[in-house]
Amino acid sequence: MADSRIPKPEVGEHDAYFSTYIDRVEEGDLIGDLRSQVGELSELFGDLSEAEGEFRYAPDKWSVKEVLGHLIDTERVFVFRGLWFARGGPADLPGFDQDEFVRQADLGRRSVESLVSEFVHLRQSTVDLVASFRKREWERSGISNEASLSVRAIGYILLGHVVHHLEILRERYLKPLGQ
Repeated sequence: MADSRIPKPEVGEHDAYFSTYIDRVEEGDLIGDLRSQVGELSELFGDLSEAEGEFRYAPDKWSVKEVLGHLIDTERVFVFRGLWFARGGPADLPGFDQDEFVRQADLGRRSVESLVSEFVHLRQSTVDLVASFRKREWERSGISNEASLSVRAIGYILLGHVVHHLEILRERYLKPLGQ
């Protein structure tokens, strides 16, 4: 297994937009931190009812289920980007419209349990993949959504993206539900 102490990316390794997520994460045991989010998310949503999974804190906001689906979709997209760049994929990659992905997924038909299970399995797969990366793979980069993006930045984006959404879920969704 590769060293899990991956240095934080430099500013030029990612679009400024991603600082929102990267800045939420302390440099340290990136792989261990990615792994620990599985338990945190499972604990937070393990007892959530289906009705609570449909809760929106405002009419134009995603439901809890849609936020979980968004976490899954984003993880898949960014892990693919990381794999592509780590393996030296030759072409630039497109961006993705997160709102359109959520609309197309029809997440209301899914159970909270199935979404949590999918995230847990997906994140374990992510951890297995990134734990196999060597230093040279972490330092590789490519173009995604017309901007430079390093594999190292992707690791921190994955971690910080979940931190960001868990904070929102706790404050705006679970508090009103009495969780």
